[in-house]
Amino acid sequence: MDTQEKMDELYMKYKVDREKVYTKGNKSASIRARKYLQELKQLCGIARKEILEEIKKHEENNDTVTN
Repeated sequence: MDTQEKMDELYMKYKVDREKVYTKGNKSASIRARKYLQELKQLCGIARKEILEEIKKHEENNDTVTN
């Protein structure tokens, strides 16, 4: 599973538990929701690095083509 898929899955889980918090005041769901947000934060850092690496690859390819 790639980073984006993991982020999508975590976000869906977060939304479910967030709804439980705001509709029912479910304390366990609040703990899970915050955990998912923390994991998403970490994955965002990974995704940022992956995007940067991808851009560098494209720039290298463009440099070899133009030279």
